Amino acid sequence: MLRAARFAAVLDFTIDPPTLAAMRANAGLVAHVSGERIATELGKLLLADRPSAGLRILDTTGLLDVISPELAAQRGVAQNKIPGEDLLAHTVRTVDAVPAARPVVRLAALLHDLGKPATIDDGPFRGHETVGADMAGALLERMRFPKVVTERVVHLVRQHMFTYDRDWGDAGIRRFIQRVGADHIDDLFALRAADNVGSGLPPDAGDLPDLQARVAAELAASVVLDRSKLAVDGDDLMAELGLPPGPHLGGILDALLERVIADPALNDRATLLLLAGSMLADDQ
Repeated sequence: MLRAARFAAVLDFTIDPPTLAAMRANAGLVAHVSGERIATELGKLLLADRPSAGLRILDTTGLLDVISPELAAQRGVAQNKIPGEDLLAHTVRTVDAVPAARPVVRLAALLHDLGKPATIDDGPFRGHETVGADMAGALLERMRFPKVVTERVVHLVRQHMFTYDRDWGDAGIRRFIQRVGADHIDDLFALRAADNVGSGLPPDAGDLPDLQARVAAELAASVVLDRSKLAVDGDDLMAELGLPPGPHLGGILDALLERVIADPALNDRATLLLLAGSMLADDQ
């Protein structure tokens, strides 16, 4: 039954009514299929030009209720997006809007609003990205997706509700990159563009191109975004300032990193040692 939905999407054919009826009647049997097998079929379905064809079959046959009650819970949840379409329709539109060459982002698009039904009364949907990230992680682990895939999808779901203002200073852009992670930026932008389309908006809504350009400029400048690029490390602080290893040492390195993110010109060995020394004096 899962393969029928996948073939319909990948090969662009229509399942005949008697077969669809049999799928509806027997959808519950999918509960006996291993998580790994479900993950394989779902992953292949998401490689179709239009995964929506297969996802709608999963929905209308009741298979979705069995393999992911979390996704099925989106059915009938109203949203202020495209008139007449519910949350599940938005999710399906969003998946289709992600290029097929980005299967991890398509999987994140499928799960990006997983937390909305559980937070419908919170604002509404306040904090759904945090709730949804935890739910996505549990679902992907249940389906035995590779750990690296699960971690990346969970991170994208958790970060997908970012906001941007043209008044952000350069330090704000650097903090955004630090929070998201340079390796995840392109995927997150692809997810946001698809989410825009799924919401009935242009893909570049929300000043997305401006943010992308500013992020690219910061990355091209090789800005310091983590401890590894600081002009000093823990060994330097222990040797020069007599600091013992431990959480206090890590806290000072984190504080130095924050100062350098705000002002990259501070990333100089002598300057950072002086700053670290002043932090020690403040602690005494």
